[in-house]
Amino acid sequence: MQLNTVGSKYFETMAIPIIHGRDFSDTDTETSPQVVVINEVMANRFWPGQDAVGKRFKFFGENFYREVAGVSKNTKVNSLTDAGLAYIYVPLSQNYSAAATLHVQTAGDPASMIPAMRDLIKSMDANMPVQNIRTLRDSVTRSLAGQQQQSQLMTFLGFLALLLASVGLYGVMAYSVSQRTREIGIRLALGAQKRDVLKLVLGQGLLLVSIGIGLGLLVAVVLSQTIKTLLFGISAADPLTYVGTSVVLALVALLASYIPARRATTVDALTALRTD
Repeated sequence: MQLNTVGSKYFETMAIPIIHGRDFSDTDTETSPQVVVINEVMANRFWPGQDAVGKRFKFFGENFYREVAGVSKNTKVNSLTDAGLAYIYVPLSQNYSAAATLHVQTAGDPASMIPAMRDLIKSMDANMPVQNIRTLRDSVTRSLAGQQQQSQLMTFLGFLALLLASVGLYGVMAYSVSQRTREIGIRLALGAQKRDVLKLVLGQGLLLVSIGIGLGLLVAVVLSQTIKTLLFGISAADPLTYVGTSVVLALVALLASYIPARRATTVDALTALRTD
């Protein structure tokens, strides 16, 4: 559970909808009843199946109750992978703090407004320290730094594995063709066409790849939950990802098998039949 002290225009500025009850207002003062806004997670956790608006509770150590004035949509607080985090918003007018974060909504590029906002604050109070100014996009980028590094590492390892698998498949197919030279020669001598030999070798390669893809998909589904914390905006069992990956693997395997298959069609039947 986390707590945030916010101003009366915070939810409007951050585009966080209030789905039940009301937002903070100017009538919420130090002398008025203490109110809070909670998110859906907290409402469902403490008052499941009920309307949380109007419910009262108090923080540990306090001798007064706070009333739930509204329920907001859930938001990502610490990172985009947050899930199930209970959140409480307290109005600044009832819980004043000298240290504050100013959120500004702009109509254009927010980065271009930073100098103007700094000058505006300095014009109001020259002694006011202004620091750590950044856009929301920058904040999101920073929160994703760890996940991006892990994703880049896994992408590199995945590419390396694909490269090794392609080289391995090419080696297996090339060796298979060299071992079946006599068989291919007999097939050609008996009237087989080059396209038939091409289909034969490609079919063998694609069969091996199909088995590998099938086993790989099975293992990926089983292990998908281990990478769930690295994903956002996409399911760990996203069918499009699995289909796309399988198609890429199949195309790479087809290319790796095509070269040995093409070489097999150039086998001379008489030469192959003379080979012991």
